[in-house]
Amino acid sequence: MGSTRRIPSLDGLRAISIMLVILGHLCGTRNFPLALMFFKPYANVGVRIFFVISGYLITRLLLQERERTGRTDLLEFYRRRAFRIFPAAYLYMVIVAAFSWSSLSRRDLFAAFSYLSCYFDNHWSLGHLWSLSVEEQFYLLWPLSLAIGFVARRRIALFAIAFSPVLRVAFHFLHLPNRGYYFPTVLDALATGCLLALIWPLLKRYDRFLLSRAALVLPAIVIAVPMLVTFGGWYGEALYEVFGLTLMHMAIAGCIYNAIQQQWRCLNVRPMIWLGVISYGLYLWQQPFLRSESAEWWTIFPLNVLLALLCAELSHRWIEKPFLALRDRKRTPIIVPADAAFSLVSPPEK
Repeated sequence: MGSTRRIPSLDGLRAISIMLVILGHLCGTRNFPLALMFFKPYANVGVRIFFVISGYLITRLLLQERERTGRTDLLEFYRRRAFRIFPAAYLYMVIVAAFSWSSLSRRDLFAAFSYLSCYFDNHWSLGHLWSLSVEEQFYLLWPLSLAIGFVARRRIALFAIAFSPVLRVAFHFLHLPNRGYYFPTVLDALATGCLLALIWPLLKRYDRFLLSRAALVLPAIVIAVPMLVTFGGWYGEALYEVFGLTLMHMAIAGCIYNAIQQQWRCLNVRPMIWLGVISYGLYLWQQPFLRSESAEWWTIFPLNVLLALLCAELSHRWIEKPFLALRDRKRTPIIVPADAAFSLVSPPEK
């Protein structure tokens, strides 16, 4: 599925994403400095950055494959995603279920193991899996959308970007719980990344701004938008849901474009690359250790961060890497023709 060449700065951006998540979740844990409590709303910003990166990367891979073969191999895509996501995630779920069995409900376990967590209010140790369920639903639907409606690919992405804020408002008035985590209400972050990959060549004409010092306004927007909720009251929250998130996603996409093109050294040094590489495992394992107001020894800062990093490194080295190596073994592809509207499997043309 496309080139395996590492994209410059992308691991560094993942590192920034996971650091924001960690800092946000550290707020309220024992011994964490009170002066850093302002990071709490930025945990969600970190997840949004992950979503935009994911939308961009998956779309880029799918476009590369289509350009190379003229086809979209859906089954191969799903196979590769399963090897990447499932082993580490399900191992984490099994371990959490074993150690927290008495405090977990059947609904908690069902939501986690079925990747439907984004629609439920779950136990803390499994609550962060809402983002993985969003990703999995995206992995299922977006490649299929490209295979069926490639001609309308940009319109599909633009529709998702425009429609998610409408749903956020509608679900607010319907008083639906956890509406900010539903796949349809956060789809615009992923769709923004998709659109970035789709219009990448067109952005060259704006390099004078996007690659200049003026582009510093983009990270400034990402930092400023969450303050609408912190300081804006109900009016600020409304602006955040309707316009702020869309603006922030666009700014994140601009930052990704700038970072990849400029290849900033700070994003490509070894510590940042390492943190980006283990970011998936770190996102999985930080949750039990960063439980606010917990009195358990493993939740005390900074030991909790060190334990989370250790688990993430072990997950990457012993689970993720072996399964990725297994994934990358040669296989005979089953390919979906680009012009097949509803056929999921079709032999390649001779």
